[in-house]
Amino acid sequence: MNYQVSVAAGFTILEGNSKMPFVMELIQYMIVGIYFTSIFVVFVIKKEAIMSNYNCIQTKFIQWSNKRALHPNAAYNRNIKSVKSLAIPLATLSLSIAFGPLASAINDIGKLPLDDRAHFVLFWPTIVDTNKLSMYGIIYTLQSTFTILLYISVLSFNLGFMVFLNELITQFEMLLDGITDAFKYKMDTQFQTLFIDCIRHHQIIIKFLDDLKSYFKWMILIEIIVVQVILAILIYNLTKVNASLGYKVKIAGSILFNLLPICFHCHIGEVVLSLHTRLSNHIYNMTWYDMPNKNEQLIVIMFQRTQRDLTLSSALFSSERASRALISKVIKQVYTILNVLLKT
Repeated sequence: MNYQVSVAAGFTILEGNSKMPFVMELIQYMIVGIYFTSIFVVFVIKKEAIMSNYNCIQTKFIQWSNKRALHPNAAYNRNIKSVKSLAIPLATLSLSIAFGPLASAINDIGKLPLDDRAHFVLFWPTIVDTNKLSMYGIIYTLQSTFTILLYISVLSFNLGFMVFLNELITQFEMLLDGITDAFKYKMDTQFQTLFIDCIRHHQIIIKFLDDLKSYFKWMILIEIIVVQVILAILIYNLTKVNASLGYKVKIAGSILFNLLPICFHCHIGEVVLSLHTRLSNHIYNMTWYDMPNKNEQLIVIMFQRTQRDLTLSSALFSSERASRALISKVIKQVYTILNVLLKT
């Protein structure tokens, strides 16, 4: 469906006789189609890493939770709570994009023809007469259905990242608790058994993050390149198209829908950046300096492991990393592109 949107938009542009705002909207559809097609391709290529993450949650993380005598569904319950809190806002956002044009069409009866571009979710094929109410209903229904399915898949994709993030945070919190418990026996040989378990679990978490990075970096790269252009075009259309409120609601919803995922992914990167800092500080603040030499050697090993970079960066030929600072860079670039569009 994403690929078809790109191709259809391209053919519509080649037909010519389109005004600048409409051309820009078609370009946006082309980019969005390529964008989500690229995400699908990344997931197909990196399916082994994705399954490794999933299996790690299902086996290693649950085993550690059981060993710590904690409920293995702690992160799951947190995910359910987050989903419930987000359900209504996300549903409202998706429906505003899908049904904003319908409100625009109803409002514009007698003012604009039915086949005006503001009355459709995407765009319409010129080979049919969409100024007829029956044909308009068919085209609009198809576009709304496919668009809602696309939004559901995008939301599911980001909810999957939320699951991984919550599980990662939960495991790190349990790791910190495990280290605290080990230090209760810092003068005994029992410390070695407990702390080695912590070192092993830390290595499992690192493996989880390595698998996550192998496909997450490509997601960030695609978003950095694509979202800036999409947002600039959407804002351009919001200011240039003379249409009723329904159309503007659709565009405003699309802006939020494209902005929120990259903000969330940057939040993931920011959280991951803080994890090793928390771990290193936690160990350093423990009273490790009066321990037996064998126990201190284990502390040194863990300190060395915490020096490993956990940064979630974009792909190899870009140095941008997922953090809150990246959001401001994206917004600045959107402003630059928008100025260029407004001057053309």
